[in-house]
Amino acid sequence: MLFRSPPPSTQTRQYQAGNLLRVTVPANWESRGGTNAATYTPAGAYFERQGGSAYTHGVELGISQGTGNLARDTQSLLQSFARSKPQLREQSATARDTVGGRVGLTTVLTNVSEATGQPEVVELSTTQLRDGQVLYLIGVAPRTDAARYQPVFQRVRQALQITDR
Repeated sequence: MLFRSPPPSTQTRQYQAGNLLRVTVPANWESRGGTNAATYTPAGAYFERQGGSAYTHGVELGISQGTGNLARDTQSLLQSFARSKPQLREQSATARDTVGGRVGLTTVLTNVSEATGQPEVVELSTTQLRDGQVLYLIGVAPRTDAARYQPVFQRVRQALQITDR
């Protein structure tokens, strides 16, 4: 199944993600709250299924335990994701980035979508919170839409407001 998402709106909408984050996403994306993460997707790109959920286009934000070493914590997250997604592969080396005005890391990966069975591009970005935990942002788009979504994921990362002071 190949899903075509409506293009990301050039207008934006801001959401409060828990007490810690304000995220700005395209105005035509919907919020899907979860217990440990929040997901923002275009209409029709989010699928509930037995044992969990999946999405074809959008971003997910979450918090993971950290050690205070962002590079090591990012590698731990990558390894954790790879255990549950055996087709996940690094496309590019982890690079320094800005996430919510903070030093961060971004890794571009490839995977096969659980929802469509088609190739997808996954961007994992991380930054350290003041308490040592790791904030992660995952951007997902089918490989055929990746060039259109990569700038959107970058804008979401850069506009993110972290309020853990």
